[in-house]
Amino acid sequence: MTQEQKLERFAEREFKRNLNNMIVEDNKNGYVVFGKYYLTPQDHGCLVSTWTREIHCFASKRNAISWCVADKYNQFTLANTILNLDRKKQILTADIHCRQSVGKRSKSDHFYEITHMKVQPKLSLLSSVSSELEKCVNLAKYMQIRGFSNETARTIGTTAK
Repeated sequence: MTQEQKLERFAEREFKRNLNNMIVEDNKNGYVVFGKYYLTPQDHGCLVSTWTREIHCFASKRNAISWCVADKYNQFTLANTILNLDRKKQILTADIHCRQSVGKRSKSDHFYEITHMKVQPKLSLLSSVSSELEKCVNLAKYMQIRGFSNETARTIGTTAK
């Protein structure tokens, strides 16, 4: 057996062993995340699914990966919070866009002012939801970095077979 074959077998074995800790791009412009989730880019976000069901179409890949990290580490409260805040942000964004579009298309300055006034509290709420979502995403990011550190610590000093 040549050195190259040994190296290929080692790489394949290590890849399979570490698949549950990897994010791998596939040939369909999607990602296999931790060997459990599949991320598919959509027109307005990123769809997360398992091999058996669709979870949610998140507004961004960052939010989607954060949800996967929280779910992987069994932080179900954080995962649900990320999912709910993402949904709320998408709904608020769509509502604000719709109301602003109606106001801009109106022929009356009075109607435009009314729609503008009605949108202001929603903009404030959107800012609050975005801030809370950012905190949750950062927490998931921290969990993932800590997980990488723990994985590195566990593999140091082991011998490859």
